Amino acid sequence: MPHSNSIISFPTHLFTSFIMFIISTSISLIQCSRPPTMAPALAPPTPPLFHKACCNSCLPLDTELCLRILESIPKVVSAKDLDSLAMASIEVGISNSTSTRTHIEATLNGKALDVCKNAHDRVIDQFSAALQEVKIHLYDDPSLAFLEGSMDYVEICDKALAKQKVGEDDVISRGNKAVPIFGLSACGIVRELEDLNNVAPSPYDY
Repeated sequence: MPHSNSIISFPTHLFTSFIMFIISTSISLIQCSRPPTMAPALAPPTPPLFHKACCNSCLPLDTELCLRILESIPKVVSAKDLDSLAMASIEVGISNSTSTRTHIEATLNGKALDVCKNAHDRVIDQFSAALQEVKIHLYDDPSLAFLEGSMDYVEICDKALAKQKVGEDDVISRGNKAVPIFGLSACGIVRELEDLNNVAPSPYDY
């Protein structure tokens, strides 16, 4: 029975098209040129909070692609703190895998269908488990394992598609590529929250 996504009620076909457009574009919105100015040089502005999600201590990310995707999602961009940023990344990751799974079920058949459908089921389960932990401020190894482990399931899907010689499917390919963006960006934020949570209080705090 397909998973339903009650967290983000964005139509799955629109969400998939949106992710496909963002991943396929080759223009970096972060690095748009600005008109010259005669004003004295100023210190560079503080990067938006969501930049932390793409420059983190988890596995290497395609930073430019990560920034391009995350800056297009209002819920991520509007995050006011690390907690809400981590939750927003995970929630959109759940929505991405839900829409990808729906497309897989409508498109594939045979063993590749079962493997990829189950892979995204597991990604949704892993992300959902991590989300529940972050909501109650548990920033520990299980949370990180849930987020990092979801990458393995996408690789299983990719290998099944190659083995079954399934033709290139842009929706599945881009949906799979987006999983590490959401999972590892959230992972980096959770790891930072864990570090902050483990810092011993100063005696001057009392």
